[in-house]
Amino acid sequence: IISAGMARELINHVQQLRKAAGLELKDFVEIFFHEEGITSTEEAVSKNVVMLESKFKGSVPLPQRLAPSWSVVLKSDSVDVGGSQVVVAVCRPALAVKDSLDDAVKNVMSTKEPSDFSVGSTFRCTVDGKEYELKEGVDFWLSSAAKAKSTNALSWLS
Repeated sequence: IISAGMARELINHVQQLRKAAGLELKDFVEIFFHEEGITSTEEAVSKNVVMLESKFKGSVPLPQRLAPSWSVVLKSDSVDVGGSQVVVAVCRPALAVKDSLDDAVKNVMSTKEPSDFSVGSTFRCTVDGKEYELKEGVDFWLSSAAKAKSTNALSWLS
């Protein structure tokens, strides 16, 4: 019951941030959160994934550590969730990439929009004279949530 209440608080804060950012219901975003020390918000999210996915069009709030370094924050705030101070950020959708990719290739991927790709697509590029062929779902993902699910980065997200 407590975790469901915290999840509803998080939903309310995200909706307020979306409104403050001037977003419309149809606008897809990624949501990240960070809390110092304790993990009560992550625990609440983990126990309410289905409800959160239904509220956020298939997306689920993720720990900030899973956000790409190039993620663009549209609006963020430090809010109270279940008595804990949590920084919540609403971000533009961004591609997530395999951690082991060359930094120069990561830089190229950071300039691409998820809407430019489809599930299972292939992206080819040449960086510093070296050719790369990257496969969606293996080398990059259309969202941080898709990467987290694919790589089992979170035991509670499958």
